[in-house]
Amino acid sequence: MTTSLPSRDEASIPLWDGAYRTQEVKQEGNLWGDPPVPHAAKAAALFAQAGAKVVLDVPCGDGRNLPPLAQGAPILLAGDTSASAMGIAERVARKAGIRDKTVFLEVDAFRTGLLDNSIDGIFCWDLLGHLTEPEPALRELWRILAPGGRLVANMWTMNDCQVSDPLIKEIAPKEYIDHFDFYCRFYDLDDLAKLLASAELEAESVETSSWWEPPHAGYRDYEHEHESHIFTIAKPAT
Repeated sequence: MTTSLPSRDEASIPLWDGAYRTQEVKQEGNLWGDPPVPHAAKAAALFAQAGAKVVLDVPCGDGRNLPPLAQGAPILLAGDTSASAMGIAERVARKAGIRDKTVFLEVDAFRTGLLDNSIDGIFCWDLLGHLTEPEPALRELWRILAPGGRLVANMWTMNDCQVSDPLIKEIAPKEYIDHFDFYCRFYDLDDLAKLLASAELEAESVETSSWWEPPHAGYRDYEHEHESHIFTIAKPAT
């Protein structure tokens, strides 16, 4: 059965590809030169400790998190809806020396096309907060997660720097449209708990963490601080 995507979430798919396609790449690394998010290495260690064979980064975007995630399993799937993003990410993988273990594939978090119980570790970063309806995406990621596997994901908090960005527009409490016309939703802990409950999921752990990132050339030209609720969901081994 084909899942229908929420209209704004579906409309954002070509917007993402266009954003990656039209941005000028001025270095050999990822699109904006961002370092990996600190929790990527932590997630990789968690996956490796559990003996993961296959790890999925969705969305992989420009590949910033691929090098640390490659330490989590022998096979790394880099999934995204944007061919332009994956082209940049492929270059990142080559530069990091992980291209041979990285498989790039078109993956929509609402309908991945992957088999039930097939992925040992899933890293889903900076996606769910962009979705108007994240619940079906969470259910889909749970479907493909293997028994004994873990999903690591994040939700931005209201302390995240994006909220105070001069180019972002508030459309409802905790809901915004950014300058790329992408939807952004910010969560407190109660919001996250309600979302997981609606998807019939329960977090194994939740950590609220902040970190600094360097300036983004062309749209956030200053050092800035992000903050997210980072949560882990474990699928029972039996």
